[in-house]
Order: sequence, then structure tokens, then C-alpha cells
Amino acid sequence: MLIEFWERLRGYDKWPETEATIISGQKVRRALRLRDPKLNRVSADMLVWKDQYARKLYGAFVTYDTSALYQLLEGESILIRYDPSRPNRYYNRSLFVGWLIHLTKAAIAISVFLAALVWRIWMIVTRRG
Repeated sequence: MLIEFWERLRGYDKWPETEATIISGQKVRRALRLRDPKLNRVSADMLVWKDQYARKLYGAFVTYDTSALYQLLEGESILIRYDPSRPNRYYNRSLFVGWLIHLTKAAIAISVFLAALVWRIWMIVTRRG
């Protein structure tokens, strides 16, 4: 599969796997919605995990409703891989796939908009000729 190739290419498959716990999902999500009601499709969360020396590390991530991690609540856990040389760097496949889907949707929407714009300009230019 393509995603496994990507993970091998980036070296994520060699990073140690550990369990990370959500520590602030609902609070951050609620704060985002209060600031801008249109952001109800966005979730910002914090993770905590331990590295190979049992040090606590923290990381934040933002997901869209296209991610499997979107509905996670405080106290729930996910598996992550972290970089042993820089333990605060981590990777989670579901997070990556969610971002990829979101970016693909955005690229399609932009492409449709640009195609409509080019078509409109073409129609205006050809009418004058």
C-alpha cells in the first residue's frame, strides 16, 4: 500500500511505538467553537506520552472532521511513533490520512473554482472577438 511506502520512505516505521493520551480535547474544541462557530469541523487536542527514558512529552495536533481522531475525548489513547533523536516529534497514521483527505478536498475545491473562473474569462474574451 502507498501509505506504508510513505512511512518507510520517511523512516516512521523505525520509530518506537508508544501510547499517547489525549489530555485536553473537549476544552480546546469548545474554545475553538466559541471563537468561530464555523470551526465546528476542527478539533485541536493535546497529547502526552513517555519516551524511552520515561520522560513525559507533549504534543498538539489539529484535526478536521475527515480524521478518525476528530471525535477523541480527554483520557482516550492512541498509538503514535516518535523520533528517538527528537522525542517531541511524533507520527500517527490516522492524523496524516485525515490531513491528506482535507488537503485533497481543498485542492479539488480550488481547482473547480479556478476552472470556472478560466471558463468565465474565456467566454468573455471569445464574445468580444
